[in-house]
Amino acid sequence: MPWQADHREQTRARIVEAAAAAFREHGIDGIGIADLMRRAGLTHGAFYAYFASKDELVAEMERLVTEARRTRVAAALSERAQHEKLMAFADMYLSSRHREHPESGCMFASLGGELARAEGPVRLRFDANIRAWLKQLTDYAPARGAEIRRQQATGAYAAMIGGMILARGVEDPHTADRILADVRDFLRSALNTEKPAPKRQTRRNARKIGAN
Repeated sequence: MPWQADHREQTRARIVEAAAAAFREHGIDGIGIADLMRRAGLTHGAFYAYFASKDELVAEMERLVTEARRTRVAAALSERAQHEKLMAFADMYLSSRHREHPESGCMFASLGGELARAEGPVRLRFDANIRAWLKQLTDYAPARGAEIRRQQATGAYAAMIGGMILARGVEDPHTADRILADVRDFLRSALNTEKPAPKRQTRRNARKIGAN
């Protein structure tokens, strides 16, 4: 019956939503199925009516969280100028609010270590999500050449994720905010395409430099 199908999908989505917040807050190994189902308002035994294993739930959570976040980011940046998009995303990412709420934030910053050590569908989904984010951020990069745009996206995203991990790792909130500000300033400088490119060193100039 349609009602039963809809109810099943809604319940499954409820489990995934509860898992998405719990895993990002406590880690995948930090919360069991019983506590997870309790958060979703369901019994432990009901879990296996919707998922064959915890790994299946993790892989589904990865997919849905990434799709939702990528869609929200695209909508938020839709009216920004092309050369502003990657830095605008960095400003949103490297915020105090994001630091304070890992349960609703970037999955890579909160679960990256666990997902990188995983196997099977969880690891494959992690790989696919990384590739999807890098492709999207490459589209936002300000440079003109394809290779440089890819480098900007990869470097910027790595700095954002690493900066967020460092900021969450320190106890003092003022130090944490300073870390985030430092990474934002670094990226703003690194992504400034208005800076003149360094002059190409010719053989003649190289000989002059070597002679001095």
